[in-house]
Amino acid sequence: MMISRYRHLIEQLGAHFSLPLQGSLHQATTMQVNGVELNLYHGGLIVPDSVLLYCEFGPLPRLQREQVLLRLLETNMYLFNANCPAFTYQAQKDSIFLICRFSLSSATLESTLELFDFLVSLALRWRRDYYLFGEDEAGI
Repeated sequence: MMISRYRHLIEQLGAHFSLPLQGSLHQATTMQVNGVELNLYHGGLIVPDSVLLYCEFGPLPRLQREQVLLRLLETNMYLFNANCPAFTYQAQKDSIFLICRFSLSSATLESTLELFDFLVSLALRWRRDYYLFGEDEAGI
């Protein structure tokens, strides 16, 4: 059953990061990697061979919010596909998340850590200039 694969992966991640994660108790798990929050959810009955991963990029800036949100919408356009990541906004936290889904049947500890490293690097990069790349950063 796929939930057992998910729980095993969570236990491996817990051991790798020295976190008290016991996969047998979790269908949802939160962890921090280099100051970036990652939330993992088992796909459940609808998509049991999957993990839904939320990577918190951080709060929107107080200034230039519209410009930053437009850049994220533009980025979503380039990412658009049935199995591709997407940016989303969580109003309760006033924060941007990149969400993606990955297959449990092909996931290993190494491939998951590689995905974490990639997403964390994207989040840390976004926190520097919100992907505006020097376009009038004075107001950020």
